[in-house]
Amino acid sequence: MNLNLTLQQRQQMSQAQIQSLEILAMDSIELNQFLKTEYLENPLLDHNEEPYGDSIAEPLSAYYGTQNSSGAAGFSSVDDDDDHSRDFAAPKENLLRDYLLSQLDSRLYSRQEWGLFIYLIECLDDNGLFTMPAKEAAEKTGASESLVRQCLVTLQQLEPYGIFSADLKDCLLRQLDALDINTEILTLMIRCHLQDIADGKISNISRNLHIPTVEVRKNIELIARLNPHPLSGFHSGENSFIIPDIILKKESSDWSIQLNDSWIENYQVNDYYLKMMETSTDPDLITYFKSKLTRVQFILDSIEQRRKTVISITNVILDIQLDYFEHHASLVPMTMSDVAEKAGIHTSTVSRAVKGKYLQYPGGSIFMKNLFTAPVSSHEQGNITSALVKQYIKEYIAAENKKKPYSDQALAKLLENQDIKVSRRAVAKYREELGIKGSFDRRSYQ
Repeated sequence: MNLNLTLQQRQQMSQAQIQSLEILAMDSIELNQFLKTEYLENPLLDHNEEPYGDSIAEPLSAYYGTQNSSGAAGFSSVDDDDDHSRDFAAPKENLLRDYLLSQLDSRLYSRQEWGLFIYLIECLDDNGLFTMPAKEAAEKTGASESLVRQCLVTLQQLEPYGIFSADLKDCLLRQLDALDINTEILTLMIRCHLQDIADGKISNISRNLHIPTVEVRKNIELIARLNPHPLSGFHSGENSFIIPDIILKKESSDWSIQLNDSWIENYQVNDYYLKMMETSTDPDLITYFKSKLTRVQFILDSIEQRRKTVISITNVILDIQLDYFEHHASLVPMTMSDVAEKAGIHTSTVSRAVKGKYLQYPGGSIFMKNLFTAPVSSHEQGNITSALVKQYIKEYIAAENKKKPYSDQALAKLLENQDIKVSRRAVAKYREELGIKGSFDRRSYQ
């Protein structure tokens, strides 16, 4: 036995740092709820209701109304009457459609495909499953069955994971694949032993799959975390809202970045308890109030830092993707590392800051994470994104000779002629993501 003494330098985050990062990652709804909970638990945090109350929500597809007439560019909170005049509940029947369609780039699809997307979304059941046969959907829409299946494949890639599955088993398996935690055993348990899982027959699963009961229990725990009802929450309550966290406005030739968080100004330190702390002679009461005051100051400071970070990141994104916001051009290849470098922060900070947040601009609204696209190829005019490669592939296949369709290798060659170098396997991957079949299945013998 040997006894060794080693010196290590380790960086460990404090609880306060962790809490600050959690606040950064919150979207407007989560931050609002967090402050409400803190208000109920912390007497040093005061809340003054404004006439507009919690009316901070704007529908994802809301009309982009009258611009601020000041004409001055700058960073500010949304507090103008014109901004709140557009606050209204998204109709229940349109909420899901807007949410799903916002994840797709309409420029990559034909008018017929977009119309099919809307029709297929309306055919979902309350759980988010699509049980209508593709043939029936084709007959009702007048589209080909292959096009319906192609559109279904595209919609199955969207969030919430598991949506547009044919049944519960397919829904759970798609979620495992999306989370990249699927295994052969998990697949067998879901496909062959879902009822045994519901009945708690662990020994039966263990015997049939020849695995220990401990492994069965671990896998059941993983399956239990999945959502058997992908649309849970979309149809609850009278009204539902999609809230943009950041709003971009163009005033003349200048852009302004606004955060939809003016309601935060309603929270401040409670003066009554602050004076009580200053005049009290009870040491226990003073200690209690001081700890609560420190907590309030930390939260308000963290929220202010969150605002500065989000605005800084959005400013960099606006600079990089200006053509996209102004002229509806294709997205420029942009990674979180690129934004982090320009903003002078860590990549993980960018990841947390854009998590779950929406950005509204004159052309519509978009998930912030969808603005990030990694380059897949170099080009003399710049890097090429996967979305642009997919668009080229769609155009080539649409114009091909159906009696002699392009193979994936031929498509790769055509892309190479455009000075876009991608492998055959990459072409196959993008083709499958578009829901387009291989050359053999596309061949027409008529």
